[in-house]
Amino acid sequence: MTLGDGHKLFREGLNQLFQNSEIDFYFKAILKDRLYIDPIQLGIEPNLKLTLKEEIAINQSLLKLISKKPIQYVTGKAHFRELILKVDRRVLIPRPETEEIVGWILEDFKSINKKLRIIDIGTGSGCIGISLAKEQSFFSVFALDKDKDILDLAAKNAKINGVRIKCLRKDIHKIKSFQLKIDVIVSNPPYVMISEQNQMKSNVLNYEPHQAIFVSNSDPLVFYRLILEFATRNLNPNGYIYFEINPLLLDDLKSLIISFSYTVLERLDIFGKVRMLRLQKN
Repeated sequence: MTLGDGHKLFREGLNQLFQNSEIDFYFKAILKDRLYIDPIQLGIEPNLKLTLKEEIAINQSLLKLISKKPIQYVTGKAHFRELILKVDRRVLIPRPETEEIVGWILEDFKSINKKLRIIDIGTGSGCIGISLAKEQSFFSVFALDKDKDILDLAAKNAKINGVRIKCLRKDIHKIKSFQLKIDVIVSNPPYVMISEQNQMKSNVLNYEPHQAIFVSNSDPLVFYRLILEFATRNLNPNGYIYFEINPLLLDDLKSLIISFSYTVLERLDIFGKVRMLRLQKN
């Protein structure tokens, strides 16, 4: 098999599922992130002969994409701002809107000249905390999650990207006695209600970790409330909280936040929805 043959195989195998532009993107991602072949070679040297190992990788990747497995889980890598992150089914695939909340924090603190302590609650792959540590040297970042395997992955991602973060294995439901004075809290907690499942794509439902996505219809704000309680004990005066949110829960969430005596600033995502909130203590 040549590079060109592999490309043709992808187009034939995926043409009922995706547009050619998407198929080409996926094939180049496989070349770059699984075969370590510069995608430019496809145009320069389409007759390049692939090894048997490379052929097998292409065929395996194609079958996974046909089953609608997300490309990031096929390659084992996700690109997020300046980072390349290892990802697998333990963690949510980082989203473009999450890049925006990182950008908002960096924008707000671009002129600082002293160390600030930030905690990323429910860190997952570490995309938020690692980006903040990499792009603002004055941030001292703590990454909190309850699962050791997830924290191991976040720590590995920090090392790959040349930054240091402090990983904390804690369950947000059980940290009332935990004390850690913090200047900024950021979280992208589970916020999709179970009732919204039928609106979601199968590649998300079948492959991404439900515990990182869904909350019960009866108490969809549970994680925000727990984080606000944590902030009551640990957020320094004049500290900030940044949340990624479900726009459907905005009014109820704002009522909850106001009950904790915070002022709220909203920000739209790239799709024009209120996706991010910044809180400051009154």
